[in-house]
Formats: sequence, C-alpha cells, structure tokens
Amino acid sequence: MKKILSLIVALLLCSVWVFAGGQKESAANAPASLTLLFYSPELQEQYNDMAAAYKQATGVTLNIDVHQADFRTILTSRINSGDIPDIFMSSAYADNKTYKDYVYDMTNEPFIKKIQPSALQGVTVNGHVTGYPFLVQSHSFIYNKAVFDKVGIKTLPKTIPELAAVAQKIQDAGIQPFATGFKEFWVLPQTAWQVLAPYAKKNYGGFEAFTQKLDDGTLKFSDIPEMKNVFDLLDLIKKYGGPKPNESDFNDQTASIATGKVAMIHQGNWAEDTIRKTNPDVQLGFMPGPVGDSADGAGIMYDSNQTIRVYKDSKNLKASLAWLDWLTTSDYGKNWIPGKIKQLSPIIGAPAPDSAIAKETVSLIDKGVPAYPWFYQMWPTGTEQTLGAILQGYCAGQTNRAETLKALDTQYAKIANAAK
Repeated sequence: MKKILSLIVALLLCSVWVFAGGQKESAANAPASLTLLFYSPELQEQYNDMAAAYKQATGVTLNIDVHQADFRTILTSRINSGDIPDIFMSSAYADNKTYKDYVYDMTNEPFIKKIQPSALQGVTVNGHVTGYPFLVQSHSFIYNKAVFDKVGIKTLPKTIPELAAVAQKIQDAGIQPFATGFKEFWVLPQTAWQVLAPYAKKNYGGFEAFTQKLDDGTLKFSDIPEMKNVFDLLDLIKKYGGPKPNESDFNDQTASIATGKVAMIHQGNWAEDTIRKTNPDVQLGFMPGPVGDSADGAGIMYDSNQTIRVYKDSKNLKASLAWLDWLTTSDYGKNWIPGKIKQLSPIIGAPAPDSAIAKETVSLIDKGVPAYPWFYQMWPTGTEQTLGAILQGYCAGQTNRAETLKALDTQYAKIANAAK
C-alpha cells in the first residue's frame, strides 16, 4: 500500500512539473506587447488601424502612446528613468547622434534593403543605418485653387514681392490670404528655414558645411544676409494672417483652407488628410516657396525625416524588428502609408498615394523645381523648438530683428556647445 501511495505521489509531482513547465513555455511563446512612443497626433486614427491589423495578423499588441509638443520632453524623461519604449520616433540627422547609445543598428536587417536608398540618407552614419525612415514628406505653401481662380490668380508667385502682391489681391477680394499657424513652434522653423535652403547650398559649401559653421561658431545668424528675407516673409504672412496670427494653430490652418476662409498656409503633405476631413472636395495646390527678390532658388522641402528607432536593449527586440519587417513586406504594410496615411512611402515598389499634394510634389520635382533636404534637422537636437519659440516671440512683436538675431545666436551656441 505504501508503495502504491508513493507511486501516486510521484506521478502527481511529475504532472505538476510538466504542467508548470508547459505554462512557462506557453508564457515564453505568448504574443508580445510592444510599447511605442510616437508623435503626429493627426495620425492617431491611422496608428490605431495599423495596430489593429497587426494584432489580427500576429496576435501582438502595439501600445502606441502619441504626443506632439511635449514629445521630446517625455522621451527624454523616459530615457533618463530607464523606462525606454521598445520603439520610439525622432527626427533624422542630428538625432542620430542624440540617441546613438540607445538605438539598434538595422544595417543588416533584410527589410532595410527594401527601403529607397535616398530615404536612408538621413539615418545613415558611417555606413550604419540607425533608424527606419517612416514617411517621405514635403512642405511649402499649400493654396486653395478655388480661391485663386475666384480672385483671378493665374501665375504662381516665385518671389517674396510677388507673394506680397498676390496676398494684397486676395485681401482686396475680401478673403484672408494666410492662416499663419504661428501658435505651433514647429511651423515657424519650417517656414523660416526654407528661405535659407538655397543660400546654405550655394553660398556656404552645402548643408553639412553650413551646419558645421553654425556648430563651431564661425557662422552666426547675424552674419547671414539672407536672414532679412526670412524676416520679410514672416512679416508678410503676419500682415496678411488675420487679426490674431499668433493664435492660429494647425487645426485653424487646415480648417480655414478647407472652407476657403483663407487662400494659403505653409504646411506639408501631412496636412491634406486633415484638410479633407473638413471638405473632401477641396481643390488643393502646392507651390514652391519664395526665398527672396529673385525666382532662383524658389523650391520645396522634400525628405524622409520622421524616423522610427528600435531600442537596442529592449527585451522585445526580436518582436520589434518583426513588426518593422511586417510593416515593410506585408500587403497591409506596403499600402499603409499611401493608402491610409495618404503620403509618400519610402518602401521600394509601394503604390503612390491618391493625394493631391503628394502628386504635385512629384510633378514639381519632375519639372526640375528644387527639392531641398530638411537640412535644419542636421542642427543640434533642441534647436527646432528653442529657435521656434524665439521666432514666435518675434512674430508676437516681443523682439525686433536685431534682438531676435542675437537670441538665435545665443541659444544656438548654447545648444551646440552642450551637444559637443
């Protein structure tokens, strides 16, 4: 009897061990839950759609936390606390250095070979691919074609004086020429630094050399004659931007141009989807940005700057890379950016989006209109928001041109020195 009892106990213990082992194996093979920290809240719906599709395809949950103005502060805080997301967004160029100690080297991942080489230029450092190009984007002036037709504008302006004449003609017709977007810190740098693009390329040895001169202090904003053109353009937009230009934000811009309340906004192709939520039938145009008194150099900004990074020490590293592979190779993934986000995709062979601004971007480039990289993203991390705030102060009338130049020089030097 004792032998029988001992045998039963042994069998029960064995069963418990096998059951426990099976539980551990099941837990190990259970679908991962990935944490993602993204910006661009205007894409929240598209992020959610993609997450749902991925969960259905793989069982993996994507917990996507989306922010905008406070994004960098939140990311920095999480890095400093050790609570680093499995996957996070950043800019390209300067952010390659900022996050170099945290990002996974994707150079040898098979899915990288399916990305357009031109889209990889902003994330490649010494031959190593440090991030995944998310979108190919363009920004310049978007205009409402119906308003331009109503006012009788048949030739697009290519100089700042010509833009001023167009704005006056629109205002005389009882329509507000611009919605400024000046409340958004990021709109001002995009508007301002586009003016400097042709001069940085032509007069200062190219974009990297221009950036290096600013970084080492051998060049300052107060030394750049073309900063006059930057101020002239901002003054023009403010003059024709309604009674409260510094209270206009992204939503005001997109809604106002959709309804024809205003004729022009300085924005990127990412704005079109939001615009069409207000008016699906709006006819949009996209024009080169004037940079001075000469038509030479008027162009658009075109680059893949928004970057997806993978945390190299993530416990879910393989699952994170598997998601990027799915995003690059699956039918849903290849169609997500052009089909859902309606922007240009960096994936080789991806379809073109059914988007007016994306199509006009390609058309302008095909016609030989200059397409400049987002060179200001080569500047040290933190300059975009800090310098943007300084430009907001100028547009609010808090500083004059000389004071603004001094503040730009001081803050750029401070950030550049801290980054060394």
